[in-house]
Amino acid sequence: MRSAFPKFIEKEFKRNKKIFTILGDIGVHSFRNVFKKYNKNILNIGILEQSMVGFSAGLAIENKIPFIHTIAPFLINRCYEQIKIDLCYQNLNVNIVSVGASIDYAALGSTHHCPEDVSLLNQLPNISIYVPGNEDEILKLFQLYKNKGPKYFRMSSQNHNTKIQIFNGAGVIKKGSKGLIIVIGPALRFIEKYLNQLDANIIYLNCVKPLNKKILQKYYKKKIVIIQDFNIGSITTEVLNTFKNKTVILKEIGLPKKFFLNYGTSLQHYKKLDLDEKKIFKKLLNFFNKKLN
Repeated sequence: MRSAFPKFIEKEFKRNKKIFTILGDIGVHSFRNVFKKYNKNILNIGILEQSMVGFSAGLAIENKIPFIHTIAPFLINRCYEQIKIDLCYQNLNVNIVSVGASIDYAALGSTHHCPEDVSLLNQLPNISIYVPGNEDEILKLFQLYKNKGPKYFRMSSQNHNTKIQIFNGAGVIKKGSKGLIIVIGPALRFIEKYLNQLDANIIYLNCVKPLNKKILQKYYKKKIVIIQDFNIGSITTEVLNTFKNKTVILKEIGLPKKFFLNYGTSLQHYKKLDLDEKKIFKKLLNFFNKKLN
């Protein structure tokens, strides 16, 4: 997914001279062709993430279309105030593109983890939040860059392999009778081997803000599961408000709100957290087959 970004920028530079890309000393080598051809429209600002956000706000005010890019904890956590005031308060068209969210950079420790990014940005007015599940989706979502307001594109090193027809950030994977599964972006990889064995409505989201409430309401079931590749609770309120006049029994599967202190790869972390395919499948079966009192 990450390799698609510089290719997209190089292609769009040919069509739109208003685009300006700012890098935070991350992925610079991947943009080497862009630097050669369009060096007036791309800048490696260095390890100055807060300045990068402020600079992008100025560019947007001057009718440029900025893309800013670095690792999620340094772009979201470190720059939260600047995103809030410089971008969201002024409702500027700035495109925030991260890598390394959740625990993609597990081996580098908690300083490089960022499973809370969706939750943090979800508190801010005006911003749109996109969580693509593979390279095809991120390329289609990038086409929204001209739209009004700040946008967050969350690139992951984890992908799913399911083709889905997506409209307004949501798609129907299958229909069933026992419940509703809301699965977001790369988290689809947790259940895609078992899709045919799950007797539930399965709705896929690659946009969590704004939430496509109409499709969720249409496929409502009393038992609802949210499967996410970021902190549990990040979009819970919005989902529950979608069904505020209906009974909901909710289960969430995702990353707990804790520091991940063990050494190892992201896959080892997920396994330790019981976020592997077989265990998640068993959890879903137990939840949907459990009788209601």
